[in-house]
Amino acid sequence: MRRWILLGILALAASWEGWKLFRGHRDAVQRQREAVRLTAYHQAVEAFYTQNFALAEKLITDILPDWEKSYPNDHRLADLLSMLGTAYNMDHKEQQAEPILKQALQVYARISPSEPLGTERTEVNLGTIYLNRRDYASAEPYLSDARSLAEGTPAIPMYERGNSLLNLGVLRLMQGRYPEAEKLLNGSVEALTPNSAPWAQTDLANTYYRLGGIYAMKDRYPEATQLYLKALTIQEKLSGTNSSEVARTLQGLGQAYQADGDLATATRFMNRAQEIAQGSAAPGDNSHAGILLALGEAAQTQGNYVKAESLYRKAIDTDEKTVGPEHPDFALALVYLGCLYRDEQQFDITQAGPLLERALAIREKALGADHPTTAGTLSDLALTKFYEHKFKEAEHLAERALPIQEKAYGLESLEVSTTLNRLGLAERDLKNLPQAENSLQRALTIREKDLPPNHPWIAVSLDNLASVYLAQGQLEKAAPLVERAQAIRSRSSAR
Repeated sequence: MRRWILLGILALAASWEGWKLFRGHRDAVQRQREAVRLTAYHQAVEAFYTQNFALAEKLITDILPDWEKSYPNDHRLADLLSMLGTAYNMDHKEQQAEPILKQALQVYARISPSEPLGTERTEVNLGTIYLNRRDYASAEPYLSDARSLAEGTPAIPMYERGNSLLNLGVLRLMQGRYPEAEKLLNGSVEALTPNSAPWAQTDLANTYYRLGGIYAMKDRYPEATQLYLKALTIQEKLSGTNSSEVARTLQGLGQAYQADGDLATATRFMNRAQEIAQGSAAPGDNSHAGILLALGEAAQTQGNYVKAESLYRKAIDTDEKTVGPEHPDFALALVYLGCLYRDEQQFDITQAGPLLERALAIREKALGADHPTTAGTLSDLALTKFYEHKFKEAEHLAERALPIQEKAYGLESLEVSTTLNRLGLAERDLKNLPQAENSLQRALTIREKDLPPNHPWIAVSLDNLASVYLAQGQLEKAAPLVERAQAIRSRSSAR
């Protein structure tokens, strides 16, 4: 009996030794697999951070199936997916980036404890995809949540906060919510300025550029040019003197100097921008078209309408080749040419309407019927119909535009004053004089509040309101308005 017991013990001992050997072999294989995973991961990270996105995409997609199986509810899978989606986004592969970034967010949502930094970065990247598509409704929740995470999580670096504020500020800018945009962008400047890392400084330059655009829209041209110059200094240092970012900022500088009356300086900056854009054109890059529009606007301001027409047409051709005939930027080029035909008497005004109607159709389809940019086109088309003596059509278009702009820009914005002015003129010529007086008085009040006292737009509003009083036989109300308008024009011509 003892012999069988001894044999049993020996058999158990042999089995135990075999199990230890098997387990040791299995652990060694597992360690080897883990080492291979980590090596591939570190290679992908290196490719990603050296901006070799094509290589990063290949390396990540090679290991992704194994990671999805091995780490289904782990931050390692979420981080890998986020990096892959970001690489696709940076590589202009937005269609591939979008589902990957959404998958990353789903994994982050399953992780406990949560990973706010990874979630915030992924939401910013996903939000910018929609921002680039001008799908503001889809961008809103991601960029708003990213900003909340960045500001509510002390562990998130200040650079990340600055980046989230920048992107939400750009969204507010594109929505026409300028006071909110200005506040967010100033917060971004505060967060990014102390960080000397190249990526932080790149975002800081972009923030300066966006703020410059806001100040230019408010006619605060000296402040706008200073911000553009700050952006330019950083961009020339980081991306070179001939980069597309530099060209874009030079264009902004040129437009700010042009609006401030310094046409020589404006033309110098915009010519340099054009040279850069022509030399660095790439598929899908329509920066050259934007510069052509700015140069055309400068030529139009100088009274060289034939040159302006030629430049606008070149911009239309460029946009058609780069972004396509259904893109909102293509619509912008149509608007420039349409408004030239509308506003300058040497052209046939009947050419203006079809261009603006085409732009309106593109913007309604791409941006939506209630988008503020669509409303701007409605307002431009309203003035065209007014000049063509189609007063009822003009009134209808202005009435469509007005509530959209009031919601987007505020009841006392300059955009609203422009549409009120156009609505009031149509109402006047339709003999709806009380309504016309109300619209034109409101437009004048806004302009007197928001513009310098000698601004030509105030003179225009004074004359328009005076014309309603004259139509009502109220000379005593009209006369002082006409005198004020004449005084403004006299001071402007004396400068």
